[in-house]
Amino acid sequence: MRRDITAVIRLLRRRFGRLRFKREKDAVGLLVKTILSQNTSDVTSFRAFDNLKKRFKSWESLRRADVSSIKREIKIAGLSNIKAPRIKFALDEIVKRRGSLELDFLKRLDTQAGYGFLRSIKGVGPKTAAIVLLFGFDKPVMPVDTHIFRVTKRLGLIGVKMTPEKAQEYLTRATPKGEIKEFHVHLIMHGRQVCSARDPKCPVCNLRSLCKYYGEKYGR
Repeated sequence: MRRDITAVIRLLRRRFGRLRFKREKDAVGLLVKTILSQNTSDVTSFRAFDNLKKRFKSWESLRRADVSSIKREIKIAGLSNIKAPRIKFALDEIVKRRGSLELDFLKRLDTQAGYGFLRSIKGVGPKTAAIVLLFGFDKPVMPVDTHIFRVTKRLGLIGVKMTPEKAQEYLTRATPKGEIKEFHVHLIMHGRQVCSARDPKCPVCNLRSLCKYYGEKYGR
């Protein structure tokens, strides 16, 4: 399977090119941003995040705010009744456990311990924890969103009955560590531009020779 993943990585790179990344230095902000992104588009979640940054001078002032004021600022992202208390609880929980609102200590922990800490906070799911670790601390964890789950399942890289959480665990193990970040972003780009949920552009997909879905649909 690692050989198949390496082949997919190579073809995605040929289509989308090499990507460069800067480590996200504001891990708390990344956590807030990722919670906002749950079940919504990037456009609306980014606007909600910008609203929070304009309204509150620091993440500490956001943490001290009442839920209703947070809800007003993130309403555009949807599910504000869920996300506002989820954000406030997560920030409160970090301070309760660590004594201050920072996540830099995660850099010193191994990946499993850091993942366990984040997942133990109510409202922080597998994808959210993985994104914070990968983009905030360069930890080798493969976040799996809806695009990645769909594309890897169609390719046959994961089983048809595998859950997103199990897919994340499996792809983390199977993907070369140094390739995870670019592979994650390339798969999302491919899912948005080519392998869409409805009417995927199979005939022009440069992964079709490796794709189980294409083989079953078109025969090869």
